[in-house]
Amino acid sequence: MKILFLLLCLFFVNQRVHSQGYFRFSADFSIKAKDAAGKGTLTMGRVYYDKNIRKIVYQTKFPEIETWVTADTCMFKFANGKLVQKAIIPSVVEMSIYHLALNGQLPDFGLKKSFFKVEKVEKENEMVITTWLPPSNFANKIGKILVSNKEKKLFGIVFLDVKGAVAAKQFFNNYQNYKGLFFPTEIVNIKVLNGKELYEVTTYKNIKVNDYVDDNLYNYAIPR
Repeated sequence: MKILFLLLCLFFVNQRVHSQGYFRFSADFSIKAKDAAGKGTLTMGRVYYDKNIRKIVYQTKFPEIETWVTADTCMFKFANGKLVQKAIIPSVVEMSIYHLALNGQLPDFGLKKSFFKVEKVEKENEMVITTWLPPSNFANKIGKILVSNKEKKLFGIVFLDVKGAVAAKQFFNNYQNYKGLFFPTEIVNIKVLNGKELYEVTTYKNIKVNDYVDDNLYNYAIPR
């Protein structure tokens, strides 16, 4: 969580951009994960995101029927139309894959618009690997980020700690073309905890781009 917070401090300081006319994304999703004890979990539902509204809305149908909304620095959970939980979190919306994809920033994971700088670019067969350095005043708090591209699409990200050890990895697979927007339909997240790798796999299907229906879901009402 500390690494995520520091990344958020450095990322997306100037993200009010609009790219190629893509503004809305929705899809059915499923998330399969295993915790540190090896117990498996499955979450299924549909996600909605409008980059102008900047709310990530998940409507889950399994294991519970709920609505999760992330907006600014808050996350809300609704059940049966009632707010049941509110939490303060880092502002992850502009770091989300939905926001990056709609704004054409997915290939570099938005790092070109951050305070990170390119250290080197290497080519390995069909892969182009870019190493990004954090600002010098953060060098003792956060490590380098390695971003790999294949066929000009984001393939993988490796987050290193300050000692150069792998802290987390992400892989983006099975890209599909939706109205000219290329989006990975499988994302593998790997967190390293006490030397152990914890996997989470998210898959997407029935993707819609620039859908003009369900306005109330993209702008889910949050009580003041």
